[in-house]
Amino acid sequence: MLRFASIMLLALGVVLGVASAQSALAADVAARAPLYKAPQLPVAYDWSGFYAGMNVGYGWSDDAIKLAPHDPVFTAGVIDVALAGGLVPPSLATNPRGVLGGVQAGYNVQSGSLVWGVEADIAAAGIKGSSTVTRSLPVFPTLTTTQEQKVDWLGTVRGRIGATVTPDLMLYATGGLAYGHVQASTSIVDPTLAAGAPCLNVICGAGTSESWRVGWAVGAGGEYRFASNWSVKLEYLYYDLGSEKYTFFNPLFPFTPGPARGFDATADFSGHIARVGLNYKFNSGSVVARY
Repeated sequence: MLRFASIMLLALGVVLGVASAQSALAADVAARAPLYKAPQLPVAYDWSGFYAGMNVGYGWSDDAIKLAPHDPVFTAGVIDVALAGGLVPPSLATNPRGVLGGVQAGYNVQSGSLVWGVEADIAAAGIKGSSTVTRSLPVFPTLTTTQEQKVDWLGTVRGRIGATVTPDLMLYATGGLAYGHVQASTSIVDPTLAAGAPCLNVICGAGTSESWRVGWAVGAGGEYRFASNWSVKLEYLYYDLGSEKYTFFNPLFPFTPGPARGFDATADFSGHIARVGLNYKFNSGSVVARY
């Protein structure tokens, strides 16, 4: 009986020891196990709201100024011969080039990954070009033709629609109204004469024109948010402001009859713009959950 009791006490001690070890192990595992965390929903920047900023870029074009007789009814006149023979070029490319810079403002609305809105901008521009040719024909005097044109202000009011490729990167297409202030000039002179001397033929003359014009623009771009309220954009636009037409005569022969009635000059104003811009969004730049 004593031996049986000793065996029972020994067994009880072993059981209690194992139970104690298991409790300690369970407590240690619980202490080491990380607390449960709810899954985090992905978040994305909200592009909605008002924004404003500035831009700088470069514009280029293959524009030209075309010349034609002011009175096309007559086809055998001095001006027709000068154009047909190449003494005066019927079209002279000025290839305007130059930088521009200005400001923009707009408003976006975002729904899911789709972003749409409107943007207006205006920029001071130096998109200008000129070309000069000197030619001669038998019987005719040597003549120098100079053409110049310039876009010195350019602005747009455009719709934008795009999509977020990543939470902070939006790609978009854009199009709408374009407007600008343009200038053009043409002069035809006899370079063999002394400076300021009058050109004694009906082909010589000079004319200028400037005006505000309205047209259209289309393009595409991308915008990247790099800080809470700040984003940078890269944009391409094609603009078309139409054509500017003006007439000029030799002032010595203002009432010349028949075919020698001066020239009609037509300057085209269209081209390309590539620019970079910096925008600031005025609301808090909050993030929104995306499920």
